[in-house]
Amino acid sequence: MKASTEYSEKQKVDTLWPLALMALTLMVNWYVYFRQGFTDISYFYVSFGTVALICIFLLTLKLYTTIDNQGISYRFFPFHFSWKKIKWSEVEAAEVRKYKPISEYGGWGLRYGFKGKAYTVSGKTGLQLYMRAGKNILFGTSRPEELADYLKTLGIPQPKNP
Repeated sequence: MKASTEYSEKQKVDTLWPLALMALTLMVNWYVYFRQGFTDISYFYVSFGTVALICIFLLTLKLYTTIDNQGISYRFFPFHFSWKKIKWSEVEAAEVRKYKPISEYGGWGLRYGFKGKAYTVSGKTGLQLYMRAGKNILFGTSRPEELADYLKTLGIPQPKNP
């Protein structure tokens, strides 16, 4: 039975740690500049500006995923400005699974690891695609149960030996 609707998800960095990092950097720089007697304020501006740019980048990261009976469309902004598409005919099997972001892929984001490519923003669950061409792809998800239920309605095969 084929599903006529689609599954859509938008993920973003929604934790406060980027802003906490920026505040901590500001406090450390404030201490170094004023307590240690630095006379060159450019150190303060450069270090704080660098951390601010990193935080802004992290806060703009967004992973858009849309799944329907044709395949998976995704866009990982700001790396992708247009949608990418994977057809189900390119996929051998798929499953929603827990993964270890650090040991399997070296962290979150657009990552390449021993198990293939990963598009993740946060968390430890994702949609694992076992590709016919052998290059596996993992998409992070914040709604694993809903996604697993949707895949069942599509009749997507589960891996035989994950």
